Formats: sequence, structure tokens, C-alpha cells
Amino acid sequence: MPGRILTNKQENRLPFPIVGKVKCGMKSEKGYPMSTDYFVPSGNYAPLFTQAYGEKPSTIQIVFPDDDPELVCREEYILRDAAGKLIASGDGVNFRTWSEKQKVYIDLTTDEQPNLMEMLASHYKQEWKVTLTLNFILPLVRGVMGCWQFVTKGSASTIPQVRDTFDAMLDKNGRVAGVVFDLTVTMAKSQKPGVSSKYPVVALVPNESRENLLKVHEARKPVRLELPEANEERED
Repeated sequence: MPGRILTNKQENRLPFPIVGKVKCGMKSEKGYPMSTDYFVPSGNYAPLFTQAYGEKPSTIQIVFPDDDPELVCREEYILRDAAGKLIASGDGVNFRTWSEKQKVYIDLTTDEQPNLMEMLASHYKQEWKVTLTLNFILPLVRGVMGCWQFVTKGSASTIPQVRDTFDAMLDKNGRVAGVVFDLTVTMAKSQKPGVSSKYPVVALVPNESRENLLKVHEARKPVRLELPEANEERED
């Protein structure tokens, strides 16, 4: 494309910017984090999300803009320091790691340093977390074209279900981009003895039913503004 700087390294990127995030949680009146059995939007365009899905939606329709899991369904190990700053992230072999000496992120692999994960966890005295990041378009949200992001650390529940559904759809269908999915959330009860806590479980369900397709079709229609009628009579 003319009018663009050419580089040797062509990075695959999302076609649209991240315009908001979707979570299954919020802060209580006292400022404490609390889980919800519905999706909570954040960002400047959150009111458009609420306008499309209502106040407390437990199911939302999503569409992935790309087939590349690295871009739209990325599972990775994350290590943060005590202050919450990102130290390293990677797939278990290849890692992008903060260098205290160089003050930049550098690429390291467990092929070169087999004990890399243990070494970093010991140095920062923190545990690695498995996270799954989804980047998707909300076709029912009108007025803004961008991607929304959902991040989960539910390694025992949400992550396996969402990841496996995505991979199965990509394998059997040959693509996920453009397919309408339902993203749903339900509250589950802990099965551990003596534990009564509840936690949200998110599921990914391919759903190109007539109802869903009609919703998407209607959302694609142009927005018509209702302007006030002009006053035909002039006042002297």
C-alpha cells in the first residue's frame, strides 16, 4: 500500500483498535472486587454496550475479526511483580521478558534457559498465572467500529472450555472469523469441601441460529436520526 513505511518484519495485527473491555466483575460500594453473573463493560463506549445488550446481560453475541489465535484467542503464562507490573509473558517455551539491566523487554526461550520460569518466579517471589485473552467485535453495538477485550484467569473452568471450543471450530470449520458466537456467563458453586464460594464460568458457543443472525442483520442497518420537525409558521 503506498503511503506507508515499509518494514522487513510484517506484524499481524488486529484490524481495529480495542475500544472497550468486558468483565464478569465489578467493585462493591466499599471498593471491594465482586464477581457477577453478567457482563460488565468498561471504557468510553460502555454506554453503547449497555444500549445493545441491556443492563445485566448474561449472553452476548461476538464475532472474531481474525482466525489467528495469537490475535483473538491468546492463552499464555503471565508473571507480574508485587506492584502488578508485567515481568514476562509467553507460551511455555517462548517468552517476552523484562530486563532490569537493559530496561527493555527481550525475547528468551526455555530452550536456551530450561529453568527460566522457575528462576523468574523465585527472583520476583510471585506465581505464574495462566490467562486467556479474547479480542472480538460486538456486532450488536452500533455507532463505533472496534474490538472489545475479555481476559480471564479461570484456568480450571473458563479457559479450557473457551479455548477448546475455539480450536475445535477452527479445526472443523476451517475458520472462526465472521462466525457468530454466544459468550455466556453463569455462576458456579465451588465443589471443594468446606468452601461455599461462587465464581463466574464463561462459555463460548457457536450460534448462527436464525434469531442470532437476525439480530446481527438488524444491527447492521444504518442508524437513522429523528430530527425535530421544523416550525413552518413564522412568528412576527
